Amino acid sequence: MNGRLKKKVRNRILLLIAPYLMTFLLVFIVIIGIFFQSSQNTCDNTTSTANFQVATSANREAVAKSLHDNLKKASGVTEAGIAGYLGNTEHENGFDSGVVQSHLPFKESTAMDGSVSGYALGLNQWDNTRRVDLLNFAKSQNKDWKDASLQLDFALNHDGTNSDLLKQGLKINNVEEATEFLRAKWERGGAGTQAERQAKAKSWYSKFSGGSSDTTTSTLKSATDNSTNQTQATQTSSGCATDLAQGMGSSGAPVTEMPAQYKGKVKNTNFTATSPDNTYPFGQCTWYTYNRMKALGTPVENYLGNGGDWGTNAKAKGYQTDNKPHVGWAVSFAHGSFQSDPTYGHIAVVEAMSDDGSKFLISECNVVNGGSGTVSFRELTNGAGMVYIKGK
Repeated sequence: MNGRLKKKVRNRILLLIAPYLMTFLLVFIVIIGIFFQSSQNTCDNTTSTANFQVATSANREAVAKSLHDNLKKASGVTEAGIAGYLGNTEHENGFDSGVVQSHLPFKESTAMDGSVSGYALGLNQWDNTRRVDLLNFAKSQNKDWKDASLQLDFALNHDGTNSDLLKQGLKINNVEEATEFLRAKWERGGAGTQAERQAKAKSWYSKFSGGSSDTTTSTLKSATDNSTNQTQATQTSSGCATDLAQGMGSSGAPVTEMPAQYKGKVKNTNFTATSPDNTYPFGQCTWYTYNRMKALGTPVENYLGNGGDWGTNAKAKGYQTDNKPHVGWAVSFAHGSFQSDPTYGHIAVVEAMSDDGSKFLISECNVVNGGSGTVSFRELTNGAGMVYIKGK
């Protein structure tokens, strides 16, 4: 075989095997990358010798399994307690360790200001000073705050007394009790979302501990049915969101016609008035409240944030606020209070007081036929998580 023919045969062989060589190379690079990442994402549990290697994949079940397996290494935890943690974590952010509340872009100057609320970070949506503590801990470890293993280490060992509360919840033997303990005592938010969190927790318990899935499925379906009641809708667009099941509130469900006992009490019934200078998103609770307050002659300004943040933001801007209802004032519902969304909270307008003064009527938007601009009414009793704002 002459040199030219040999060269031609060699080139033909190279052409045939080139795709296989490229595939082998890509697989080798991926394997090396996975090995390197797993060797980096570790953190020490100060209460045991176990290391935590948490998957940072966007795959929900993979992250949940990794969290489960690493929490199992902690001293005294139960499957029920872990499931309670997973149910709360899934509800908070869907296991995304790099998320900022409301999917906002990360801005360090904002995140490092402990007085800023509604800008929660990470797997367990740390906010305010706990958010700052997380960021400072990440810096002390020379790690990215988005690192899921770092966040789990922080939650278990470096979140002050909150770490003790987490460990206490992880030791509870009942799934529902563990989930509610962690929501109320550790997360400290999401009032009204208990059923949904518990349904998620039971689903993870069934998956990872071998428990029966029948009860889990029916519980999850029940929670879903309640949250999709035809008299309300769940909204997640900017401004506010509500998840209001039939019969929520102290004395009734949201209705589109003003209750008869209040009709003579409300003088200005132009609930559809709009203002051209309103910059809040159409159909949201913030959009409606801005319009209604202006129609009442006591306007509020644009850029007060999500509904649950109006109380804090308005007070900082010089508005008069109170913890008791006043006719014609806006009422801000803290995140998760009175079934408001744990991320956005809610805002409405106090329209009238009941005859005995024990209850009051609010008008609001984005509760019935969410996002459509439909105005609805509810009668409520004053409670924790409400801040009343007087317009200027």
